[in-house]
Amino acid sequence: MRAVHIFLCVILLLFAALQYNDPDWSYWGLVYLLAAGWSALAAQAPQRLQSWPPARVGAPVSVLLFLVGFASLAHQLGPGWIHDEEAREALGYLICAVTTALAVWDARRRHSTAFQRGAL
Repeated sequence: MRAVHIFLCVILLLFAALQYNDPDWSYWGLVYLLAAGWSALAAQAPQRLQSWPPARVGAPVSVLLFLVGFASLAHQLGPGWIHDEEAREALGYLICAVTTALAVWDARRRHSTAFQRGAL
């Protein structure tokens, strides 16, 4: 899973970099960087997603906020969605929610496995 998190982190960093010509680049750049940060943390130190209080609370809250963003723009999805900026933003939120949720799930899975083995 570490390779998956690294791959997702690189993709999200690329998404953040591609915001350079977007009128709201600072907002979307930060959204993608936040999701990339959770993926990087899951790749490098998954136990911190479970034991470090800011991450233990922040990552699930990030997933929730990404899903709220997706839900608020999901009505834009439909035929010709590729030409609608809000529809593309909805998918951006969904990508961030899925990658962050995967990081949280994997960190919890690894934490419980290590706990069962007596490593913690």
